[in-house]
Amino acid sequence: MSPFRWSRAVAVALCMAACGTTATATAAVAATPAPSGGRAAEKYWTAERMAAAKPADAGRAAAPASAARSRALVGAAPTGTPQGAYGDGIPMVGTFFSSTGPDGPTYCTASVVHSAGRNLVLTAGHCAKSLAGGGQRVFVPQYRKGLDAAHQPYGVFPVDRVFTDPRYTKNSKGPDSSLDFGFARVLPNAQGASVEDRTGALRLTPTPRWTSTVTVTGYPGSHNPDQKAVSCTVPTSRLAGYRQLQMKCGGFYGGTSGSPWITNYDAKNRTGDVIGNLGGWNGGGNATGDDWISYSPVYDHEIQDLYQDAVADRTPVRAAYQSPADGARLPGAASTWSHARFLAPGDYDGDGREDLLTVWSDGEVTLYPGDGKGGFGAEKQLAKPKSYWQRAQSVTSGDFSGTGRPDVLVRWDTGKVSYYEDVDPAGFDNKKEYTLAAGGSAWKDAAQIAVGRFNSADRANDMIVRWADGKVTLHSDVGPAGTGTGTERRLADSGSFWRNSTALTATLPAGRDRSQVVVRWADGSLGSFALSGSGLTGTRLQAPNPSWASPAMTAGDFGGAGRADGLLVRWADGETSLYDGTAADTLGTWNPLVNTG
Repeated sequence: MSPFRWSRAVAVALCMAACGTTATATAAVAATPAPSGGRAAEKYWTAERMAAAKPADAGRAAAPASAARSRALVGAAPTGTPQGAYGDGIPMVGTFFSSTGPDGPTYCTASVVHSAGRNLVLTAGHCAKSLAGGGQRVFVPQYRKGLDAAHQPYGVFPVDRVFTDPRYTKNSKGPDSSLDFGFARVLPNAQGASVEDRTGALRLTPTPRWTSTVTVTGYPGSHNPDQKAVSCTVPTSRLAGYRQLQMKCGGFYGGTSGSPWITNYDAKNRTGDVIGNLGGWNGGGNATGDDWISYSPVYDHEIQDLYQDAVADRTPVRAAYQSPADGARLPGAASTWSHARFLAPGDYDGDGREDLLTVWSDGEVTLYPGDGKGGFGAEKQLAKPKSYWQRAQSVTSGDFSGTGRPDVLVRWDTGKVSYYEDVDPAGFDNKKEYTLAAGGSAWKDAAQIAVGRFNSADRANDMIVRWADGKVTLHSDVGPAGTGTGTERRLADSGSFWRNSTALTATLPAGRDRSQVVVRWADGSLGSFALSGSGLTGTRLQAPNPSWASPAMTAGDFGGAGRADGLLVRWADGETSLYDGTAADTLGTWNPLVNTG
């Protein structure tokens, strides 16, 4: 269990931040009309019409240049590929039905997302485009075959207006395929209820990294005679060459376009985070129409901008699309970076830009000069492989000597704690080493150390230490001249939940003059804590996710903001990302540095 308690006010505020909701957007919500549209939709959509509907994304793979989520059973999935499980689905995921198709009624998968008007549904862009125009168009959450509209679990919600990015071409195979998402604003059902009030809603959330564990739920049109929902919980990965994700799981045939990719689902409170939707290149599947591989656009500012248009009921207007670069911004392959043990930022070369010092598992130490824009140049070796740095158990940086240059602090395997003064690209051989705690000391049990301006607004010479037994201590004014490890203050007792932390670092968010300690927990959640009274007060930055466990972490001014608000994370597989602009209560913007795949 993550060590957080949430008030309703905090949860609402974080949800609004994640969804991009603002007071201005709230004021722009269209007035709710009478439920006559819902009654008309109930009358039109008989059980037979809905059961006869064909997937809007099916039957088109035969045309080489058009939409490909035919999901014909073209080839067998690789051995070990998971298979989706059929079931009743979840309340906020359902299907669109439209009477405007050329061959009769059609449908796609969609999900309810939180909005001020409580009336927005998320789907693929090519599905939303298929809904444009007249006719009877409805969203049916948690659809049940054999029931007419009036007897569906939550009723049906007529589509009032759809919103798609004007630069997106339906079922594109080009860069604009990364814009394959859309929204529909829906009217109340026949009883006058808004869709979110009936079903709950997902939080529209920026994609946090290439690899996350998601649950994907949709409504396939074939191999599914009962028209049940298929669901699969799997890790995502990068679709090489595109700013898109992919997941591998069988059973996602035509009809599943628009399926939400969900993390942190909370069945009791009917919410969760949606970080993608089934869509993207070729409509969200490969050229051969295999049912076991699916794609999703990355959620970044583009979908947030479209969300704001939908909330404000305005027609999207965009400049020409420039696909963000996702090439490596940190030299080296993911397979190499999986061996990076410790990361320590600092302006080591004195050019005013934050660099990254890296200690590798074989004892090599290298330096990557920062460009001040979240990227890094060619590495420079500071220590050779099999050096004494193999004995380091914790490495971080600060300004203990007061010169304004970075000092590198190390806890060694003997329990010795020392730092090297004013480290630069010449390495460590000619640097003065100050011993703060002798070998054989109790510091052999210091599991994690974060250095920052916790008790001082002047310089980073305070340490927060998580000990092996769960105790947490603050050490102020660490430095030479007999001060040793500084003045100690206990922040958490032995046996506390802090035993579950797997990594610590210090950030300096905008608007703060003191550092906060960022913690990665064993369940993959991420928290940010500030000194408060006799202890630490925290908030959540990232919900639990098994793909987020056991990283190496540091923070620095990598983006040139003048403060250490760039959180840099390296996972076990070597994928490495920068979250620039991380605030006291919000994870910053995701920037891939080292890609997998």
